[in-house]
Formats: sequence, C-alpha cells, structure tokens
Amino acid sequence: MNQSKSRTPRFWHRWANAGAVNFTKLDMETCAGDEIIRTIAEAIEMAKNADRNFNNMATVQLASLLSGKPVPMFLVSFDFNGIKVSVCQNSDPNLIYRDWSRALVGYTTGKVGPYPKAELSAKEVSNDARIQAEKEARWAKASAEQKVIQDQKDREFLAELNTCPAMDRDEAKWQEGIASQKDDSYGLCVYIYAECWARLMQKEIAQGFELRDIASRCSYKADISFGITGFMYGCAVKILAQCWKHGEELRLWHNVDTQIKDEGHKANETGGVLNPAMLSIG
Repeated sequence: MNQSKSRTPRFWHRWANAGAVNFTKLDMETCAGDEIIRTIAEAIEMAKNADRNFNNMATVQLASLLSGKPVPMFLVSFDFNGIKVSVCQNSDPNLIYRDWSRALVGYTTGKVGPYPKAELSAKEVSNDARIQAEKEARWAKASAEQKVIQDQKDREFLAELNTCPAMDRDEAKWQEGIASQKDDSYGLCVYIYAECWARLMQKEIAQGFELRDIASRCSYKADISFGITGFMYGCAVKILAQCWKHGEELRLWHNVDTQIKDEGHKANETGGVLNPAMLSIG
C-alpha cells in the first residue's frame, strides 16, 4: 500500500466506504414519526458514545497506523424510508442528509455513508438533473392522462345531476348556513357536496328506493371531485339534518351506520350527529 496515498482523507474515506475497515457495527432502530435530521444526529452521537469493543482493538490500531488518521471504531446503521444509512462519530450530518435525500428521490441507489463526498461531480449533478427531468416528464404525462379521465367523470356526473330534482329544503336555513361560510372555501365545498348528495338521493327515493339502501352509494357518487374527508362528511350530514326534507331520516341512519359501539343510538336519542373523524376505538 502506498502509505503517502493512504494518509489522504479522500483515500481514507473511500477505503472506509468500501468496507475495508473492520468497524464494530451497531444497529439503531427507527420508528414511525422519527425525523431524518434528528435521527442522523442521534446515530452520530451513538457512535461517539459507544463502549469500545476490545475484540476489534488490534484491527483498529493497525488501520490507524497505516492511514495516519484517527479511525472511528464504531459504525452505526439505520434504515429510514427504505434507505440504509451508516454513520461514524465524525461523519458530516449535512452530507449524510444530502445523499439520503438524493437516494429518497431516486438519484442514487444503495447505501448512504459513512463518508459522502464533500462535493458532487459534474457527472453526478448532470445525472441527478436528467433523472429529475425524466420524473417530471412522467408526472406531467400521468397528470394529463388523469385530467382527461377526471374531466370525463365530471361531465358524466353533471349530466346525471341535471336529471335530479332540485333539493327539497328549508331555504331560509340553507341560505343562512351559506352566508355563515363567507369566504371559507372549505365550508362552501361541504355545502356544495351536501346539495349534490341530497339531489342524488331524492332521485332514487322518487324511484321507490329506501334512503338507508342508497345513502352510502350516493355519498360516494356525489364526491366525484370534491375530495371529501370524514370530518366534511359528518358536517354534510349535520347540514342536511337541519335543512333537507329527508334530513332527519338521514341523521338516524348515519348515526347507527357510523357508530362503533352504541354511541349512534345515543346520538339519535339526543338529536346529535356523529362525526366519523371524531370517533375512536376504546
């Protein structure tokens, strides 16, 4: 081995990255909700504070002698979002994060660390840009294709809605509710969804169907482009319960259909409306 070459940090880092150093290897568990920057810092701290393993001491001392550099003895590894990351006590957390981010978006494959290069080569920068451009082109194509599909669904939905009767409601209460939303697009979206849902149900009720048999199906059909959440759905039920001709029947059905235990029956007795987003299994 050329000892002068082995003393350069670049050679030493490449040597360590290639697995030519007999580190004492430690694994660190990660959990849902962990944050990558904090996790990298904790792993580096773990490497700093790890107890020495004397079984590997001779190997480490030899590597230190050959390289002329302090040899980190401990290698701490963890998986984060499917990417294997390894750090030593003197790894650069910013460079580890940089390469983890590149791996996450598909610019690189394989393991990250313990010693990423301080600067990416022109070839690496160009390759990252090429991969990103290809991904953006695929996203644009998929988005355009999805828009065509969604536009067709919207046209079909509006065509069906035009065959439905006007919503049979208490107009004063309805307009009061609309006015209370002012410029709240979230709240207005709930009202639009509630009206579409009610009209779809009215059409099928007029055809002889029972509300309990069509309410759920019509709710999904009405959500053609709104992206209604569980909370918004519960709000829509409450609005219809107050304003719509069949609102009380909908409220009674919804509470029992939504309940986990017997809270729906209790809500029916008190006049309340269960909101699916507020329920939890105890």
